[in-house]
Amino acid sequence: MNSIWNKNLESFKNRFPQLEQQLSKETCKEIIIEETKNGSVTATENGLLLHSKYNPQREAQTLISTFDSSKKEAAIFLGFGLGHALIEFAKKNKNSTMIVFEENIPHFFSALEALDWSEVFAHEKLILALGATAENAASLINGFKAEELQVFKVKSQTAHAEAYFSTIEAKIEQTKQKEEINTNTLEKFATLWTSNSFRNLEYMDSLSGVKKYSSRGTELPFVILAAGPSLQKLLPHLAEIKKRAVIVCVDTAVHACIKAGVEPDFIILADPQYYCALHLEFLKCPSSILITEIAAYPMVFKFPCKEIVLFSSLFPIGNYFEKKSEEKGKLAAGGSVTTTAWDFARLCNAKEIFVAGMDLGFPGKQTHIRGSQFEEKAHMASTKIKNAETDNAVSLFGAAPYIAKDYNGTPILTDKRMSLFSWWFENETAKANAAGTKTYTLTAESLFIKGIEKYPLEKFLEKKEISECKKIFFDQAEKNISEIKTKSIKELKKEFFSNLEKLESLSKRAINLCKKASENRMRLQEYLGELSKIDSEILNSECKDAASLVFPTQRQLAKLSENLSQDKQTFQIQYSNLIYSELLKSVRNLQKFI
Repeated sequence: MNSIWNKNLESFKNRFPQLEQQLSKETCKEIIIEETKNGSVTATENGLLLHSKYNPQREAQTLISTFDSSKKEAAIFLGFGLGHALIEFAKKNKNSTMIVFEENIPHFFSALEALDWSEVFAHEKLILALGATAENAASLINGFKAEELQVFKVKSQTAHAEAYFSTIEAKIEQTKQKEEINTNTLEKFATLWTSNSFRNLEYMDSLSGVKKYSSRGTELPFVILAAGPSLQKLLPHLAEIKKRAVIVCVDTAVHACIKAGVEPDFIILADPQYYCALHLEFLKCPSSILITEIAAYPMVFKFPCKEIVLFSSLFPIGNYFEKKSEEKGKLAAGGSVTTTAWDFARLCNAKEIFVAGMDLGFPGKQTHIRGSQFEEKAHMASTKIKNAETDNAVSLFGAAPYIAKDYNGTPILTDKRMSLFSWWFENETAKANAAGTKTYTLTAESLFIKGIEKYPLEKFLEKKEISECKKIFFDQAEKNISEIKTKSIKELKKEFFSNLEKLESLSKRAINLCKKASENRMRLQEYLGELSKIDSEILNSECKDAASLVFPTQRQLAKLSENLSQDKQTFQIQYSNLIYSELLKSVRNLQKFI
């Protein structure tokens, strides 16, 4: 055992020298190592058997045999016992990433006492997450698509830290949910995003970007107003809050603010859908600045306000034109307009950000603040069969509801969709806190989020008035407007159309080669070589990302390929032909828009 220990420590030190220096080399007293029937080793911990008593290697081989490296990019190991499965995986899958989570460091060193980990430490794509926090875990997992991950977990090997490993599993599940939502949204709205972007392109020439506010708000508190039911209690104090902070209001809460007699400093509208544009319908905010992007529904740009400012588009069309003209300034998209509003405050380098009405749940079983456009539209569209209460029930129970806690410890109904937004804020506020920006909530009835602290409204109203500081903030922003522009949008549209024509030509050539390959298998390798050259040209095309917006998702491609030949070689040609045909359709769709 001693020679194995020394060998493992040396390998560990060579592979992770800094980590090796930080860790105390203690082992776990609860782990009792035993010899197995085949001469290997197993162990028990608190009476639980960690591996087979007979043949732990074969058990490990069976466990990892389900991993298909052609479909999966990475394996996540939640715990590992003595490491039998890690060793077998490292031998068999040398090009796949291994992510190993273990909260209890002594468990790691107990394993190094028992088995030779040389294969594991020699694995080029090993990520050893020892003592990683849930936030660290989320960052690691976010580097992969959920469909690329496979999780290995043996119950007895995670029993010593069940809550920790359950948290990691929850992070993985949240990643899956997020990607599922993103895929559903892309399939449903890609055409709308494309249409809106092309219709609004000219505004990129005439409107300035949010980058002019970058780092200008260091001395100012920012208050983010969301449209949750708890916002109601703040409305009577909104005028006083505006004297003491920069108010950033999401589109869904504007109606309620105006009813309270207060126009926000900023309004954020990030969703391109028509119904989101209706949140500003019939409203006027002559002293407010509207922040949006070019994929917004065109009527948004007719909103009567002090100024309209753009942030960098979340979609490929806008990205293409912005890269060639002028950067507007990026804001995050965490699935909710409130995440974009919060990130705007971060862009301004605010050191104190206060959120209100960001309930991420249903306090009092309400979905939105009374008087919001959501509620008003529901009442206007109400019928005997489908009334406002029915709509409310669908919101309450439409996305796997469950009970959580608010900032007062009171139960609050929330759902899995809201938990994704909560997860986003947990991760981002942790980064912000480390950089010196604190986030608070003024509405304790909201869902409790780790990293956001409760802040009494009464205490906030004791803050000094900052009217003069706000004036300086806006004046400096106007002086910060960039005058540097490369080409006009009109010139760039011509250039974009020319690039589309090249992509169209490449697609046609590739389709023709696929046809030849299916008719003449003797020259298959020759045709595949030519297709490889075309693929390279497509990947280097400047407008390929724009075309990807109206290209089928992976899920849609899988559906389209269901009836292709099962013969491996024939499938390869047919699937390639499918890809090029869909690319050609995407290019022609874009040509219609432009």
